[in-house]
Amino acid sequence: MTFFAIVSNAVDGDLAVFRVEGATGGIERIARHPAGDTVMPLALSADQRTLHAATRGAQRSIVTYSVDSHTGHLAHLHTASIEPSFAYVSLTPSDDWLLGASYGESCVSLYRAAALQNAEAKPRQVIEGIQHAHAVIASSDGRFAYATSLGSDTVFCFAIARDADDTTLEPVQKVPVEPGFGPRHLRFSPDEKTLYVSSEFRATVAVFSRDSETGALSARSVAPRAPSLAHLNDGCPRTAQIDPATAAKLVWAADLQMTPDGRFIYVAERTSSQLITYRVNDEGSLDYAGFTETEAQPRGFRIDPTGRFLVACGERSTQVVVYEIDASSGALSAVSRCEGGHGANWVEIVTQT
Repeated sequence: MTFFAIVSNAVDGDLAVFRVEGATGGIERIARHPAGDTVMPLALSADQRTLHAATRGAQRSIVTYSVDSHTGHLAHLHTASIEPSFAYVSLTPSDDWLLGASYGESCVSLYRAAALQNAEAKPRQVIEGIQHAHAVIASSDGRFAYATSLGSDTVFCFAIARDADDTTLEPVQKVPVEPGFGPRHLRFSPDEKTLYVSSEFRATVAVFSRDSETGALSARSVAPRAPSLAHLNDGCPRTAQIDPATAAKLVWAADLQMTPDGRFIYVAERTSSQLITYRVNDEGSLDYAGFTETEAQPRGFRIDPTGRFLVACGERSTQVVVYEIDASSGALSAVSRCEGGHGANWVEIVTQT
């Protein structure tokens, strides 16, 4: 299945579009589209027809594009000025509400997607006090949202409360993780009975059972630390005061992705420029399964809907790489590379029609 990979380039301030051949994994860049200063997180609609990009420069905004799934072309629709700097954006399954997590402002915001057509978008709701909020995602039934608080080592659960013409987030639960864990990104298992949460400071993954009726989480296990990171110490929040020599010895994990069949999980670790592989056991716990050296300082990556290919980039690399995933072991084999942009940090995939 041929697909398009869309990569945001924070330094260049644009989105690069690549075509990946489904038979071979061969990649070619087909277009670049201006977005804005420090464009980073992306949110793709469920029908893959609309893409939202958040910029984090002096002028913060949500830039919205229409997506042509036949050609991969992006057409700019509108740009809305916003106040927060979002580390993560996502959509509810109906695509009518956009969720944003702000690390700097320590909050989660809810926007009506239709309001993003205005030059200045006002949030429907802002939930403050989520220290260093880093990610927020909604369940596929649209009933619950989950957010990570890297600063307080907490995972938040909210009910998505709807009436005829409005939606709000209502607190359900605060679930602690181990002190110093640094929860960053979240992914559901295919049946959404399990929630996986990555650790920025250890590059491990916490496993939670999830009650689909109540949204409640219960801690189940934590993946073992990767032996390939034995030379690094546990990480900490990155500030301007951290000495570069010290930072070079600290774990600094980023994105978390799962194969569509739920058998393997991958975590990007930026200090060592590795993709860490975990195998999912029958009961949902994780075993370390290996690592792959990848582009310098990998932040975002994505797995195609068939589970055959993984597309990765690096914040300190101008190359975008396609790996083939071994179906039995989860091992990654590079099959193609292509020149991308500077500060590459986020990947979305659109199936070609």
